[in-house]
Amino acid sequence: MTGRWRVWLALALIVTLVVGVYQYRVLLMVLWQQPQLLQAPQLDNEALSPPENLGEIAILSFSKTNAFRHQESIPASIKMLDQLGQKNGWRFFHTENGGYFNTSALAQFDLIILNHKSGTVWNDEQRQALKDYVETGGTLIAQHAAGGDRSYEWDWYLQEALRAQFVDHPMERHIQVASLLVEDSQHPATSHLPKIWQRADEWYNFVESPRALTHVLISIDESTYDPESSPMGADHPLVWWHPVGAGRVFYSALGHTPATYSEPAFRQFMEGAIRWGLDSPDALRGEEHEF
Repeated sequence: MTGRWRVWLALALIVTLVVGVYQYRVLLMVLWQQPQLLQAPQLDNEALSPPENLGEIAILSFSKTNAFRHQESIPASIKMLDQLGQKNGWRFFHTENGGYFNTSALAQFDLIILNHKSGTVWNDEQRQALKDYVETGGTLIAQHAAGGDRSYEWDWYLQEALRAQFVDHPMERHIQVASLLVEDSQHPATSHLPKIWQRADEWYNFVESPRALTHVLISIDESTYDPESSPMGADHPLVWWHPVGAGRVFYSALGHTPATYSEPAFRQFMEGAIRWGLDSPDALRGEEHEF
């Protein structure tokens, strides 16, 4: 091979590399910023006890991430929750340690919020403790990334807690303004909202609608934005709840951007969801639905 051909080959390789880096720049940046995506899940196996001064109404806020981490939205959400707590007399215990998921520790909490939890974060004993907590009358609120993994190793979490499998979200036009359709204005989380709630967010697509398995509170009008590769069509729920055993699960796909947690309407939405979650399921039997 002549020297000239070597130069042309080297230039071709450089151009190919540059083009490849450009095409996959978003993925490469994510992997650089989020090394846990390439690592085995890190679990916390020691059973822990929560602090003793939890107050009269104690809420566990859990944000461990072994998959994608919402680095800015987690602290923004924590700040919002603490402000809502100060307003309402709630005490939030924020942690990323799965060791608090044991029967005696969870019994100290009136509500559990999965605050952008992602990936595999519990061992078998911790999974059983959470399952027992919900099925014996506890309420679980799962926020955004808590339902945003492309697969789950724990069948109960997917089939009973979430009842919908995330597939993707728009990437080219990542954050878009869209029209949310408030389907139930009687629920405490949605009673303040207009029938059409316009806001910007990262809009999750799911494999199929969970409507037959849940009570849908909010859906999205796909004609008002571009769902890109995985449109769900006319039936695209984003917020729902359902009973699980004697307890309940509330899931909201809203909340990707840190700005979300400063929106007055969203803050009132979360405040209403928490108030609902703190009410005894027995007092809400009139809300039961056939799924």
